[in-house]
Amino acid sequence: MKNTLIAIIALLIGSCTNGKHADYEKNTEAAKAYIKLHEQENYEAMLDYIHDDIQWQMPGYGMGMVDKEGVKAAILGYQAAFENMSFEADYWLPGVNQETGLADGSTRVYGTWNSTHSLTGKEVSLNAYHTYDFKDGKIIGGGDWFDLGGMMNILMPPSLNEGNLIGIHTLTVNLNKGSNMDDFINYFKSEFVPNYENAYPGMSVRLVEGIRGAEKGSLGLIWTIDSDKTRDMYWNNDGTATQLNQEIGVKLEAVNAGLAEIGSWTSDYTDWKVH
Repeated sequence: MKNTLIAIIALLIGSCTNGKHADYEKNTEAAKAYIKLHEQENYEAMLDYIHDDIQWQMPGYGMGMVDKEGVKAAILGYQAAFENMSFEADYWLPGVNQETGLADGSTRVYGTWNSTHSLTGKEVSLNAYHTYDFKDGKIIGGGDWFDLGGMMNILMPPSLNEGNLIGIHTLTVNLNKGSNMDDFINYFKSEFVPNYENAYPGMSVRLVEGIRGAEKGSLGLIWTIDSDKTRDMYWNNDGTATQLNQEIGVKLEAVNAGLAEIGSWTSDYTDWKVH
């Protein structure tokens, strides 16, 4: 028993230095390098720092946790929406295991992001808190905490801006036996819309109903995309899906399958650009 206690104490001493985990400094340098690559908009190099099994907390209301594909989409979304990005750290701190309270090699940082919003040219100064958990030398967990919604409302209030793209779709809905239109509408509002908006940063979608005119009684979708740059992340020039869009489609298979249980839909559409 005495030898066992000595071994445990030696292990603890070997893994922590002055209350910090032995991997803290190394992981902090990796997190700093990851942020620097984001400043440089070096998306491909950032992927080398991300573990395949990453689970990441997103900052927006209702966005929750995302996997690697969600992180990749978020990175591209930020880099499409902002220019001249720079992060000024106030201080870095060691993280601890949530169950034991002991230092575990994770790292966290408080600081400020400064950038220029690509579409409006407005300058941004955003207070932020980020955490980074590591496994096998790569980021496997953590998250972003900042007021994403508040920032976007200031930059792009709920109105159309020059350069926005709008896709207006008129739907033809075929309901399955036992389903009704209320089922279809409720699923769209509760599952389709929030999941698609979370999966496609820089885009929003709303279900609408025609109440007057030629399409009275019809359902429609209005897609809003903040810029050409964002659209080009998801669609090629010939209208086919990019590799990123294909990966997002796989992630949304369960949402689409749920809708298919209620019914199917096709659409006629026109894409518009705001001048």
